[in-house]
Amino acid sequence: MRLSIVATVVRREALEIVRNRLLVASIVIPPVLFVALPLALGTFTGDSARDPGGQLVAQVVASRPDWASLARDQIIAAFVLQQFLAMFLIMPAYVPLSIATFSIVGEKQTRSLEAVLATPIRTAELLTGKAIAAVVPGVLTSWLAYGVLLALAGLILGPALARVLADASWLAAVFLLGPVIGLLSCVAGIVVSSRVNDARVAQQVGGVVILPIVAIVMIQAISGYLLGPREYVLATVVLAMVGVVGIWVAARLFDRETILTRWR
Repeated sequence: MRLSIVATVVRREALEIVRNRLLVASIVIPPVLFVALPLALGTFTGDSARDPGGQLVAQVVASRPDWASLARDQIIAAFVLQQFLAMFLIMPAYVPLSIATFSIVGEKQTRSLEAVLATPIRTAELLTGKAIAAVVPGVLTSWLAYGVLLALAGLILGPALARVLADASWLAAVFLLGPVIGLLSCVAGIVVSSRVNDARVAQQVGGVVILPIVAIVMIQAISGYLLGPREYVLATVVLAMVGVVGIWVAARLFDRETILTRWR
């Protein structure tokens, strides 16, 4: 694989992203909401939430023994804040999916992909460059938003709740599982885009990657059981293996001759 060619593809994709205002908005606006919402709800819940019952609080403390020293209202606020961890897994998922689908289907619609495929560039080099350009913005945006959330939480919610946002489960989810989910989402976008001609259809089908994350939020909210760092690390390993297989599948499905001759 020629790294200079990959770097050229990454630069080209970055320019295309900057020129697309819709993609830029999809990268910039959601992180602002994902930072503001937990801070607002954490403040409101901690000040005025009703007692949800000793059983739920006991279940929460059982899954998070380090929260036992917190006051009851802080435990409730911490439980609410923990649900927003999923938002920082969705962020590195939807951004690469949007970029990857537009990168392939969008270029097909603008008749620019055929010109690229007609060059001596290898399929692996093209897909690697597109994957890097898609995954990096989502991951960096997620990390930046998490850093801002931590800084503001210390000022607005207090050091006790700020420590909740900086525990091992958040660190494992944001810095380990998040990038893997971003890669998996990008692979899903490439696979689906190889078979459809509409970017919106590709995003809707590829969006299935986000459903398990939503399921995690529902299970935690209903049961009161919170996933710990061990579960997030295990999920990282499993999804990484799925991602490796997905890369192989994406390379097999991305048949440049078919795209050149049948995508009309």
